[in-house]
Amino acid sequence: MSPREFASRVHRLHGHELALTERLAELDDEYDCLQFGGRSAAEIDAEIEAEALRLSRFTGER
Repeated sequence: MSPREFASRVHRLHGHELALTERLAELDDEYDCLQFGGRSAAEIDAEIEAEALRLSRFTGER
């Protein structure tokens, strides 16, 4: 699954309401703004991959 598809699925399932996955929802929204400049799809993909790695290591402890 591509980073974009992963973020899109998380966004559809949880929206912006789950703090744990909020950043993925925001990154999914960023894809909609690519045509206006700013970051590239590759940069967003890299951040999604980093966020997915962070979530995979989440233990629920602070």
